[in-house]
Amino acid sequence: MAKRTNRADMAQQLPTYIEEIRTLMETQMWVKGRDLRAQTRRAGRRLPRRIRRDLKFLIDAEKINANPKLGRMVDDKRAARAHANIVAHLKAMNPRAALWTLVLNIAASVALALIVIFVVVLYVLVQRGFV
Repeated sequence: MAKRTNRADMAQQLPTYIEEIRTLMETQMWVKGRDLRAQTRRAGRRLPRRIRRDLKFLIDAEKINANPKLGRMVDDKRAARAHANIVAHLKAMNPRAALWTLVLNIAASVALALIVIFVVVLYVLVQRGFV
């Protein structure tokens, strides 16, 4: 038989869930913020839609959980599942690979800009008869 979590247990677990996620977002994604909402906003599209949806649920659950009477509305199983999904995704990330990808994207953007500028300058020189 599945163990039912007591409401008081979930009220205590939710802040630890959120704190664990915040620490993982700082270490794995280098995303800092004053709270989970700010971190989620800064991470933006670097997170898949399903993870952003789970984060939104936990952010809303934290807000609802602040009120003792409304706190009973939080779905404990969904909160635990959302936490597990987010933690699994963040632990699977490789911070070095993300940094390397970022560096390569910036280098590619700079290289493309230089090529476009070179082509435009060459075109102007040909049109004016210098080349």
